[in-house]
Amino acid sequence: MRSSLIRLGWSHLTVVAAGLATVLAVVWITFMPSLEQFYALEFALPRLQQRYGFQFGTVKFSRDNVTYEWEGILSVAPDGELGRMGVRRHDVPFAHHGNGAAAFYHALMAAERGHVAEFDVLNADDWSAGRDQQAFRTIRVPSRSTAR
Repeated sequence: MRSSLIRLGWSHLTVVAAGLATVLAVVWITFMPSLEQFYALEFALPRLQQRYGFQFGTVKFSRDNVTYEWEGILSVAPDGELGRMGVRRHDVPFAHHGNGAAAFYHALMAAERGHVAEFDVLNADDWSAGRDQQAFRTIRVPSRSTAR
């Protein structure tokens, strides 16, 4: 009995390769932001808490009789680096595509590498009280080489 192999011409191989590349690209685009956020929350930010003087966790707050639970700053040392930058208790880092913890981590890492960076925060206490103008702020992270 002869074994039969599937033989493809170059045009067929190109179509199969393009299809596989498309599937891999869609999977990457779909899941990468979630994986990056997971890494920031579970591994990266816990390592940075003591160095920058903050505690990261779930901030619980409500507005208009709706309760929210978002990842944010539970406490910040006033004399720590984040405290000197203007970060406050219950600041929730955010990004327009929902990966605030990852954006926060990237800003801190950019500063570690000698760059000036920034990240956006929403203060849960101000937002809950209806002080929207005060609630949204951009925090500037100076380069660690000049911050010390």
